[in-house]
Amino acid sequence: MPVAHAPLPRRLIRRLARPLRNRLKPLAQASPRPIRSIDAQDQLAPDAVDVTALLQQLSIEELAKSAEDYYRWNLDGADYYFAKPFWSTSEVTDMVITFGQVLGALELSAGMKVLDFGAGTGWTSRYLSQLGCEVVVSDVSATALDLARQLYARFPLVGDRRPPTFSPFDGHRIDLADASVDRILCFDALHHIPNPEQILGEMGRVLRPGGKAAFSEPGPNHSKTAQAQYEMKNYTVIENDIRIRDIERWTRAAGFTDLRLAVFTTQPFHLSIDGYERLLAGRSEGHDYLAHHAAFLESRRVFVLQREGTERRDSRARDGLAGTITVDLDRHALDPGRPVTGTFEVRNIGANHWLASSAPLGPVLIGVHLYDDSGALVDRDFARIPVGGPDGVAPGATVTGPFELTAPGAGRYLIEFDLVAEAIAWFESNGTVPARLSLEVRPQPGERSPPTGRSR
Repeated sequence: MPVAHAPLPRRLIRRLARPLRNRLKPLAQASPRPIRSIDAQDQLAPDAVDVTALLQQLSIEELAKSAEDYYRWNLDGADYYFAKPFWSTSEVTDMVITFGQVLGALELSAGMKVLDFGAGTGWTSRYLSQLGCEVVVSDVSATALDLARQLYARFPLVGDRRPPTFSPFDGHRIDLADASVDRILCFDALHHIPNPEQILGEMGRVLRPGGKAAFSEPGPNHSKTAQAQYEMKNYTVIENDIRIRDIERWTRAAGFTDLRLAVFTTQPFHLSIDGYERLLAGRSEGHDYLAHHAAFLESRRVFVLQREGTERRDSRARDGLAGTITVDLDRHALDPGRPVTGTFEVRNIGANHWLASSAPLGPVLIGVHLYDDSGALVDRDFARIPVGGPDGVAPGATVTGPFELTAPGAGRYLIEFDLVAEAIAWFESNGTVPARLSLEVRPQPGERSPPTGRSR
């Protein structure tokens, strides 16, 4: 026989239900945004320039001349080009953040050959060169390329960096050999191209297997914006709409296997401290972070394409550098005039191929640090020991060998062996544990030993 229970007091029911109501309240209040096609287009105003009609009326050669005229007619504003992206306070935040997104998508390494397609006056090219890339600056406008040359001359590259090459574009074919570049940057240029399908095919041709091409472009309603209408009316340049589904179809035919879009915003999203803590906890009461991004992304497309095939990452890239190192000294105490000798064993436990010790950039060697016996640094670059043969060291491979170093002066030392990709990174900064051993160099007969420790 069932047991009868007295009903719970209403006050207790309300108290028990309150947490559930609080959890459901944001869901009840939220109005889901309707799914909008990534290529949804708005109506064209009756008196607006129709970019489709413009493309039908003018040849590629005529549009190339319009691009050249655009730069020639604006030469009195050349200082703007030389100062980009730091010219206008209203533009700089958007340009710098977007450029950073494109650079991140490219996953650059020093020494890569990069085509800056539609480079204009070269401000993006110069930063690529400063990062250590071998840059090809390409544009359809001879005047723009001349301004880019002037930019490099006015602001010389800092350090040992390769100068760029300049490659005029004829509107049809990229003047590079098949599979000859590692990366392609196209920063706000594809939407000025009248034949994007053909050019994306050219990009697929010149990229090496596994290479990447990254783009910053407007959205599917760009041609209808006031700025685009102004440019087309006054300069007869193309301000095309970018439809990602078209890009996807064309690039798959061109040998690209993947297309990814960046989700970001260049516009600030500010929260109180409490709101920030709620965001970190995955709670969104009182704000809509996703809607903020979506509003920005309606008119922006930053995307990256990957060429089919496999790219071999090497020691010019810091990410993926990892190894183990073991060192044995033949003697820990040396008589005067004797070298430091011993054997080493190193293993490549990272994802990147280690370039041979003779490579001009990013070769992997054993770097030797010298400390006094208290641990104070004496010489960070005391010596280098070659590692591996002419083909370098593949991931998973182990290399052993003897070494001989000129001994330091008389004294007691700690001698440390670490791996280094020259001009890229010490492996210790990536988590590799160096081998550290004690070493004593005895003085010459009649010579007093120098004091040890930090007082040396």
